[in-house]
Amino acid sequence: MPRTITADFDIRREAEMAVERLVQEYGIDRSAVQVRPVSDDNTVGTRPSGADQDSETGDAGASPTHGRIRVSVTIDDAVADRAQEALRQARN
Repeated sequence: MPRTITADFDIRREAEMAVERLVQEYGIDRSAVQVRPVSDDNTVGTRPSGADQDSETGDAGASPTHGRIRVSVTIDDAVADRAQEALRQARN
């Protein structure tokens, strides 16, 4: 029976890694995975990372950081535990 699992991310890159892990490592069809904002805010995340940060100071600078990102995956119960683990690992 299909089931939907979700996880919210503060950093856009972590959400992207979750999708990549679900699709490439766990073989979940990309069309079963959705990425969207948690609220009406944009989807850049709430914490700066990578290119969002000043290379010398690590400060966010002018990068907009608001709005958490939600990754949802609709899958069969048989792979639900693996999908949940993929989402958990992407947040670390």
